[in-house]
Amino acid sequence: MCPHCLVELVDDPSATVRCRHCRRLSPAYKQSCPNCLAELHPNPADVLDSVATMLAQGRHLPRPASVPAFGKGPACTLLRLVPGGGLVLVGGVGWIEAHVVGRDHNARPPLSCLDLDGSTLFRLERYGAADNAVVAFDGDGAPIATFLQGPGLFDRSLDVRDETTAPVARLRPAAEGEAAFELVETGGGLLARCDGEDVEHDGWVDDEWTLHHVADRVPLPRLSLVALALAAKVLLGRPAPVELAKRPG
Repeated sequence: MCPHCLVELVDDPSATVRCRHCRRLSPAYKQSCPNCLAELHPNPADVLDSVATMLAQGRHLPRPASVPAFGKGPACTLLRLVPGGGLVLVGGVGWIEAHVVGRDHNARPPLSCLDLDGSTLFRLERYGAADNAVVAFDGDGAPIATFLQGPGLFDRSLDVRDETTAPVARLRPAAEGEAAFELVETGGGLLARCDGEDVEHDGWVDDEWTLHHVADRVPLPRLSLVALALAAKVLLGRPAPVELAKRPG
């Protein structure tokens, strides 16, 4: 409905439109995407100009519909396209693979990781059997991985368990620096590397988590590795961006 003359702007009030940036569905009467704040009804000529500008600036485009989510592998970065927007997962080739839905865009469970068509890839919920722990469920509600923070007050490691809650790996700080982590198999070698570092964007700072250098053989499903990036954000990072002027220190 027009805010000036109150005329209906769409014939069907239940109609939806898909954001061309993050691919999230929104009511057709909205003018901007609530997830990434992009314009929902742009002029077609402006869209072409916008895409060209985005590519020139190294920004991210949605994964093509013909490619399955994380079809190029589990390597990904969890980030926000805009400081006040929702979290998205960008794959190793730079495509937006999925977006994360939670209350007020905060990284607090329960969280849903949604495919670009709106279907659920996995959910992340608090693990009732332990403090500072979360469990990931697939789209059918079956558990795929559990992540438990170490018991120490300043422990920045995560124990990773499979769908049967058997310990399979640990995410632990690496020797390279405060932001670097390594995923090591229980009784085995290095499975992947993960970085969690602060990034400044328009006067706000937030931590982005990148999973990379994944080994060829990993004793976890692909989505469990993707869920690890989100679990690290929930258990070791910030729930929401912080304005630099209000940042402690």
